[in-house]
Amino acid sequence: MRNQTWANFIKEKRKLKHLTRRKLAELAKIDPSYVTLIERDGYIPRKDKVQDIARALEVDSNQILLMAGYAPDSIPPMEFLQKMENIKLEESFDEEMLVVLKQISTLHPSEQKKVAQMITAYVNVIRDKTH
Repeated sequence: MRNQTWANFIKEKRKLKHLTRRKLAELAKIDPSYVTLIERDGYIPRKDKVQDIARALEVDSNQILLMAGYAPDSIPPMEFLQKMENIKLEESFDEEMLVVLKQISTLHPSEQKKVAQMITAYVNVIRDKTH
């Protein structure tokens, strides 16, 4: 899977920290070629590697997971929605969607995670079509 929004996000955060690609790779304990693939081609590594990059860049793990197209591990649906809005998605949610999200909050956490994964996949499809 490739995602240019993700690539730009990582590059911007790395530069804000004044890190070279090699230094980011060292801090994240990943191969330097991964950083190049991420920034140049929008390559998305495994979820655990994304989390390693989040730690290295000192950014919110849930936000970086969303940017990479993964559902966060532990994030309530309403917070999930807020984080999605924070990453500047072009799609806005209407009142009906907000009602649905409130209903999701009553589900068991494992079911909430499944719903979050479905929403993330849907948003990525929309984002890919618009870019």
